[in-house]
Amino acid sequence: MDIPNVLIVDDEFETRNTLRMFLSGRIECNVYEAGNGSEALDILKSVKCDVMILDVRMPEKNGISVLDEMNDICEQNVDTILITAWNSAIVELECEKRKIECVQKPVVLSQLFKKVATKLKKRDKFIPLSID
Repeated sequence: MDIPNVLIVDDEFETRNTLRMFLSGRIECNVYEAGNGSEALDILKSVKCDVMILDVRMPEKNGISVLDEMNDICEQNVDTILITAWNSAIVELECEKRKIECVQKPVVLSQLFKKVATKLKKRDKFIPLSID
């Protein structure tokens, strides 16, 4: 079974670090991090990601722009979960239109984990770590 690749995109280092440590402590996966949308697109050009956790509001290039551009630069199907502290009808419409999930900040880690696990199970790439 291939080890899944998870991309965490958020301009807040603390958020990226927390998500990386939480996920990598529970599932076997390669975690990639991007601090902005441009970095995320660069990673997507070179790494086949299975799941992307994507913040909406970021400097330079926001999460919606990343979603728009990633289809042009890479031919991969990335299951995406938007995370945002910005609750708006625009975000809800984008999620509905693209059939992706959205999680409000502050993120409840157990809920996010369930969403990531479900997406990886559909890809037959869910590898839980044994917790002694």
